Amino acid sequence: MGGNTYLSKRQKRYLGALIAAGVTTFAAFMTMPSAQAQNCTLQDAAAWQTALHDHQIEQSPSHIRSVTEAFLNACPDRPEFSEASRVAGIAAADMQDADAARTHFLNAGRMTDTLSNFYAMAAFHSAGDARATWRLRDQVVEAWRMRLERHPMVSVSPEALDNGMVYQLYFSEPDTSSGIHVAWVAVPFGPGWPATLSFSQDRMRLALRDARAAQDTDFRYVDLNRCHARRTLGRIEKTVSSVDFDAAARASLSAYLASPDQPSQQSDRQIEVCVLPNRLLPGVPKRSR
Repeated sequence: MGGNTYLSKRQKRYLGALIAAGVTTFAAFMTMPSAQAQNCTLQDAAAWQTALHDHQIEQSPSHIRSVTEAFLNACPDRPEFSEASRVAGIAAADMQDADAARTHFLNAGRMTDTLSNFYAMAAFHSAGDARATWRLRDQVVEAWRMRLERHPMVSVSPEALDNGMVYQLYFSEPDTSSGIHVAWVAVPFGPGWPATLSFSQDRMRLALRDARAAQDTDFRYVDLNRCHARRTLGRIEKTVSSVDFDAAARASLSAYLASPDQPSQQSDRQIEVCVLPNRLLPGVPKRSR
């Protein structure tokens, strides 16, 4: 059972890139006057994607990297090249090959999903490129902030503190997957990972509480999400507003910014990707259907 769960989680890491690559392939098919316009054809791209969905072969990082790098080497001019580089970068990082992962992520160019970008940050740092690590973090945070500010269901209030920025997020409707209603996101000015303090009503935890509790008390969880840890600090009644808690949240994150989480400085250059990076930078809320 453990192996099946591991494979399922692993495959999700590559799913976004594969979907994007499929869209790119379809777009190329619609715009190219002939499938023979390049040395590599749509058939080569389709063969690569088929290899990544072959249920007869374990979709291990080694297999994914092997078939993807073969496609990249053979077809450097295909429109799927950047997405394939992203897939190869994640696979190389999973195999702890920092130099190869760094090269693939650089070839991938701008990536829009949080997970891939945090993979790239970890790979850059492990390859000894700290400057690229934190430059990418700042680019990702800026794109994240602008995306939220444009969303009608989100209010963003930034504040500069001594050692970094704190962004207060208010969601008019809680996210259906995380249950986050209000969050404070701390981003260091210098090196270091973001951290997030949030009010949430996580469905799984609420269901477990309802199963155990003798009576139903309406409250929210207060969670501190860090790169490699998530800790529940306590529970508060829903009658406690975010305004009442705001000063305590900012004080807590100000202390974090004075000594933020850093990538480990291990001599073997092990790649350590932040756990659940979407908790560090909460995305646009998903609405209930």
